[in-house]
Amino acid sequence: MRATEIMRHVTQWLRSTHSLVPNKTKCSRSVCEAFGLWGLHIIPTQTWTTVRSVRWTPPRAGQWKLNVDGASQGNPGSSGGGGILRDSTGCILFAFSNFYNIKTNTVAEAMAIRDGLFLCEEQNITNIVLESDSKVLVDMLRADSCPHWRLKNIWADIMRCRGRITTITHQFREGNQTADALATHGVRSRQRTVFSFWQDMPLEARGAHRLERLGIPSLRIHRTPLPASPRQWRIAWRRSGVVTIGR
Repeated sequence: MRATEIMRHVTQWLRSTHSLVPNKTKCSRSVCEAFGLWGLHIIPTQTWTTVRSVRWTPPRAGQWKLNVDGASQGNPGSSGGGGILRDSTGCILFAFSNFYNIKTNTVAEAMAIRDGLFLCEEQNITNIVLESDSKVLVDMLRADSCPHWRLKNIWADIMRCRGRITTITHQFREGNQTADALATHGVRSRQRTVFSFWQDMPLEARGAHRLERLGIPSLRIHRTPLPASPRQWRIAWRRSGVVTIGR
């Protein structure tokens, strides 16, 4: 096809797509700009940006906090998991990074939880505070129910160690950066490694561990569509308890 013919077909497709958009006020800015190049105008969605301070908090005296995370490049793709166990002063007892081959994010996260609990079982550690940034798995663990058949065998291993866990908490990714760095290292290294000292961990994990132990917060930036009316906007802002820095 000639270039002019291709342009004509693209224009016809864009016009037909534009007519099918049900609400032309709820599109992202990039979509609006793409249509605007062809003279098809769409009003972008108004958004507000919120900033939340997120930090790692140590467990109570006599407890251990196990932070875990999974990573998958492609979902499914090359995946790995990592975790770190620390006491109430932030001192490390052990950390690990594993390679899981081709898995999804959820499966990699579940395998990281299993591997972390296995290491705790080997060292006879109880009173564990399990912390993960996977809301799906945290909700499943709190309900003691696994609806995903792909996790059946992994879930059975986790339930065998369930009695060692006293508390299950959800943490944002910004407050789980050491485990995230260890999971990424597992994908890159393609091997299983257990670290007994923080100096032995990968550089990225060492830096994240230092910041978390010092209690230095990270900023979580989140953008959400603006409510329809100013009154709804004010209610949402008050409930969020965060700082609004713009629209």
